[in-house]
Amino acid sequence: MYNEWFYLTEAVWNNAFSYEKRNNKKLYIPSLINAKIDDILLQNDKEKIAFEDFGFDDKLSTNYWLKNFYKIKWKNKDIYLFDNHNHAYFFWYLARKEWIIWDNNILIHIDEHADTRDNDKHLLKPDSFDLDKVFGFTNKVLNVGDYIIPAQEEGIIWDIVQIRNETNLNDYLENKDKYRDNIILNLDLDFFQPDIDYIDFDLKKKVVLDAAKNAKIITVATSPFFINQELAVKVFKDIFS
Repeated sequence: MYNEWFYLTEAVWNNAFSYEKRNNKKLYIPSLINAKIDDILLQNDKEKIAFEDFGFDDKLSTNYWLKNFYKIKWKNKDIYLFDNHNHAYFFWYLARKEWIIWDNNILIHIDEHADTRDNDKHLLKPDSFDLDKVFGFTNKVLNVGDYIIPAQEEGIIWDIVQIRNETNLNDYLENKDKYRDNIILNLDLDFFQPDIDYIDFDLKKKVVLDAAKNAKIITVATSPFFINQELAVKVFKDIFS
């Protein structure tokens, strides 16, 4: 599972978006490696497309990510850095398998998008302990917008704290003492994309670091469809270096 890179060629998962309209019929999923922040490299192989869809202007947007998924140690805890956000689902269950977390966690979701569409599918409790089934579900059923509710339905997530605007950021700081136990930080770097630069960068960073300090595991998506990847990596390094 993420030990080797592979292509997804079926019209499932994120590859289902505009599948019939796209000439390219495959998406690239990199392998996971242990790394330091300075080891992060951009993808330079134009055959290895991370996400592709038509935008609001009906123009095809072809997006590349990094050479690998990265597991990075930060203050004695694991950060998983990857492209499309539904991969977070697998890494939560991996963390449970490794006894880093258990069930009934509070998900601090910092993202431009809610990611809570309900696809009416979830794994039953026995299947959720089988990482092969979790991996298949992550990569062939879920997409970037519908991976949180299945985790809540199964029970690994108990409550979701949505942080998507300045009001949410300030509310978190006012109530942060509530969020000290059983925390998963789930960050999408598109929260730092230029269209929402009107929200103070230092305020965003302060909230991210407070949540990260208390989280048992940190999952971070670079969301290549929504933010330039060089900018995403720059922001990631600024926050966690």
